[in-house]
Amino acid sequence: MDRRASVAGVLALVGGLAAVVGSFLPWAEISAGPFTEQAKGIDGWEGKAAIVAGLVMFVAGARVMAGSHRAITRMRPGAAIGGLVAFGVGAYTALTARDQLLDAAQGQLPRAEVERALDSGLLQLSIAIGLVVVIAGGAQGIVATLLSIGVSEPAAPPSSGAGLRGWSSDPPDRAPSPPRADVPPAPPGETGPPG
Repeated sequence: MDRRASVAGVLALVGGLAAVVGSFLPWAEISAGPFTEQAKGIDGWEGKAAIVAGLVMFVAGARVMAGSHRAITRMRPGAAIGGLVAFGVGAYTALTARDQLLDAAQGQLPRAEVERALDSGLLQLSIAIGLVVVIAGGAQGIVATLLSIGVSEPAAPPSSGAGLRGWSSDPPDRAPSPPRADVPPAPPGETGPPG
């Protein structure tokens, strides 16, 4: 197997595993004094999307590592889509974590009070390890896709020719047919049989 193909396969496989595992870990942590609350990725739609994306990347990478024929060509879309979804979902969550917290707290506290608590440091919001792992896993899927571009597929293994007996794709060698006994050979100077 080509070295670039195997590296791309490993990146997609590990990136997919990271996206799945990271979805079960905490994505955000909210703390107020001694009290801390964590939100896991699986708690929202974002974590579920990251799990699906991770599984797609994992399967694509595993097929390349298993050495199946044309696996690198089939890996590219899986690693690209899975990587982009995991990376995009993770980045979106990281960028909108504050707004998501404000929306979630709106039913219990006025939004303005929660914003003041965040601005003053009374309430602290931080990104947790699971979200970082998912973003890194998505990035690995994207890198695997870019690395696999230009890698050619290995040639299909030659067939043994031992298919069904008596069946062959090659025409059989034919021996020249003997001359017919009822037609005498043409005398010298004549080109065809006598009429």
